[in-house]
Amino acid sequence: MAEGGDKSEEPTPHRMREAREKGQVAKSREITVAFVLLLTYYSLNYFGPYIWQNLAEMFRVIFQLIPEATNFNLSFAAYVFVLGLRAMAMAVIPVFAVAYVATFLAEALQTGFVFSLDPLSPKIEKLNPLEGFKKMFSLQGFVELIKSLLKIIIVFYIAWYAAKDDLPYIIVLIEAQPWDAIVLGGSIAYKIAMRVGIFYIGVAILDYLYRRWEYMRGLKMTRQEVKEEYKRLEGDPMVKQRMRDLQRQAAYQRMMSAVPQADVVVTNPTHVAVALKYEQARMKAPLLLAKGERKVAEEIRRIAEAHEISIIENEPLARSIYRTTKISQEIPSELYQAVAEVLAYVYKIKREREERRKASIALSPR
Repeated sequence: MAEGGDKSEEPTPHRMREAREKGQVAKSREITVAFVLLLTYYSLNYFGPYIWQNLAEMFRVIFQLIPEATNFNLSFAAYVFVLGLRAMAMAVIPVFAVAYVATFLAEALQTGFVFSLDPLSPKIEKLNPLEGFKKMFSLQGFVELIKSLLKIIIVFYIAWYAAKDDLPYIIVLIEAQPWDAIVLGGSIAYKIAMRVGIFYIGVAILDYLYRRWEYMRGLKMTRQEVKEEYKRLEGDPMVKQRMRDLQRQAAYQRMMSAVPQADVVVTNPTHVAVALKYEQARMKAPLLLAKGERKVAEEIRRIAEAHEISIIENEPLARSIYRTTKISQEIPSELYQAVAEVLAYVYKIKREREERRKASIALSPR
């Protein structure tokens, strides 16, 4: 169970990235509510004189036009409607803009900028009424219900506590001027909204921490899931090992096929062997065609013997070349002198061998 079914492993970065691409992020609706509530009511308080000025100007213009409209007709009604619509738009646009910005900021601060169409895609389980009933009567649904009831009770208490000192003035305002009632009502509403907003901020922080914990818990993985994800992203270790073996085998075969082109093989004499080639017209320095230890060195010597390539025993030089030079690379400059001496000796042997071969051909009976 610990190996396969227990989700005890923290989610991998890839798992979290996949969830984010699907629109699954940790966020709290309470933070959005708190932001929108506070900023909207603050904007109402700030833009209040501007809103009142626009509405008052609208009614003033309309009341001035009424005596002039001797015959009420459709064009006059349309003109009054346009005036009212313009005034209302000018009054509510600032508040709506603040509410929109507050919503955007609240979401962006929690999740960053996430765009995903996956939550909008139709899912069969969403249409299943049984799933809806399960959610309603689940433990999570019960917890959400209790939270909502507690919030309603606390909000009512905050509203009553904020307005209790103004209750005598509210009773007196029944006989007061409408403007006085509007001013006092707006002041009380603003006071209640600010206190409720502060309460919602505290609730939002706790709710976000809980949502974050629940989100991370939901993304946890079993050890088997971690292994399968690693295989999917990095490849099966056995397949990768097989690929590495094939690559090594191909490199070994290419190296061995280059040994017959060598001018000399320098050995240790039995533990290390390196095959060198040098063409004065094409190369600045001798090139390492092949190198190896033990069995590989034995194979290099065997191929060299089969192709009549000179084999020179020089332990320090063989080890230096083996340690400092890679396949298909030129030897380092500090080894030029030692290799040049070996090649000079090899070329001397080749010339002597060639001269003996020519002499043998010349003396042979025809």
